[in-house]
Amino acid sequence: MRKIYLKIFLLLSSILLSACMGEKEREDLQVASLKNIDTILIDYGSTNVNVVSADINHLEVSMLLQDKGPSMLIDKEKDKVTIQQKKKLIRLFKIGKKPQLEVRIPIEFTGEIILYGSSGDVLGENLQTHNIRVIGSSGKVELDFLPFKSNIDIKTTSGNIHVVLNEDQPDATLYLKSSSGIHTVGFALENVRQSRKETRGTTGNANYEIKLETSSGNISID
Repeated sequence: MRKIYLKIFLLLSSILLSACMGEKEREDLQVASLKNIDTILIDYGSTNVNVVSADINHLEVSMLLQDKGPSMLIDKEKDKVTIQQKKKLIRLFKIGKKPQLEVRIPIEFTGEIILYGSSGDVLGENLQTHNIRVIGSSGKVELDFLPFKSNIDIKTTSGNIHVVLNEDQPDATLYLKSSSGIHTVGFALENVRQSRKETRGTTGNANYEIKLETSSGNISID
């Protein structure tokens, strides 16, 4: 009986290995209008996601895949667009070959972008006047703004957070919290209140609110 189980196991392993090695990389691109849309929800799960502000007219969502399986869904409902990855069991066995998601957002979009997931990394490039909220678990979050005119709310369980505002004196109220990490602020703060776990302060006209919180990671903002 053990020999039968072993043969079945070896056969399944061979099938999975062949599936993992036989697929070629491909890109799935989808486009959606943001007319009358106030909120973009991105459910990235354990997939790394890159959010980019670009000089385009429509929302562009692309996924780099290592298989022929399903990629993602874009659902529009009233004033909200939801981006969600389709599931496929075989991807659980493709070590080092997870899909890569990129979301390109028109510069003119001034609504809210909400990203939520588990172990995927969140990267942001050339972010413009979008309000950003990230709810994650063990992935890192790195956001780069150009220029900075946004509310930012990031909360992770065990990942580092790094935010680049590209402003010598940004107009913001800051709240940083980390239970077992360090806080680094690259510009002068006023009205500072600081403890081992928390850093609070204001800079410039304090027009925008920045909240960065992680349980066991480092937080840096400059």
